[in-house]
Amino acid sequence: MRVFRDPRLVSGYVYEHPVAEIPELTHCGEALCGTGHHLSPHTHTGFEFMFISRGEARWLAKGETVVQRPGDLYIAYPGEQHGTGARRNRENQQVWVGLELDGLGRAGRDLANRLRRDRPRLVTACENLEPALRGIVRQVVSSRPRRSAVVHVWIRTLIELLEQRLDQAGEGFAETGSAVPLSPGVQRVVSYLERNLERRVPLADLAAIATARSLPQFCARFKREVGISPAAFHLRLRLQAARDALGQPSFDILTTALHFGFSSSQHFSTQFRRAFGMTPGEWRQQGH
Repeated sequence: MRVFRDPRLVSGYVYEHPVAEIPELTHCGEALCGTGHHLSPHTHTGFEFMFISRGEARWLAKGETVVQRPGDLYIAYPGEQHGTGARRNRENQQVWVGLELDGLGRAGRDLANRLRRDRPRLVTACENLEPALRGIVRQVVSSRPRRSAVVHVWIRTLIELLEQRLDQAGEGFAETGSAVPLSPGVQRVVSYLERNLERRVPLADLAAIATARSLPQFCARFKREVGISPAAFHLRLRLQAARDALGQPSFDILTTALHFGFSSSQHFSTQFRRAFGMTPGEWRQQGH
């Protein structure tokens, strides 16, 4: 075990190759980071899955900065440099597990191939994965009897839960409705989002439209009634509208991206592929 001594860390530790019987588990650990935490660029031989349960963190990889919030899963890829970048993080609590997925049987290889194909960087609403991640770390820390067998179970569970979440993310762009009748406040927000597809809308504005008591209360109510978060719902609407616009000669990919509030054509293409399984260019080539 290596204990972190960074003055910006309240507490933290990491285990490298903690279970001899499972060499595919390359490392795992957790940390409570104080404001101003900085992590230098580094790489791993396998995939790293990092979950934030509290606070907020920024990660930089391949020139792309991603903001991770509670419930989000950040994925770093094998051999890829990643760290906090120039800006230091806010206070946050995190747990992470490193896995060489290709050595973990067919399920591990299937997930590795899927991740390499789709390249998701941040997967939201991953609360179900936290017990599996923490289960691995706790078994490593405690060195209990039958530890390797239990760690194997947690790893398989983590793989299945992440596959399930990725499937749900894809299904989130299907034309499905909520089985729960929408309350007046949520209905106002849905109607507002449907009319405003050219930009991202701050959550605080949506909570005000819903006349919610608080931002967390609004987000929980929206997700309960609609099935996904306000941001995911609005992203779905914007991507569907952008897909329709690509069929018009006056809308090239860059114009479409900027028109519907995406920061760049690359960002738009990444989100489009995650949603529809192909790039905007491939979509146009198929004559849609």
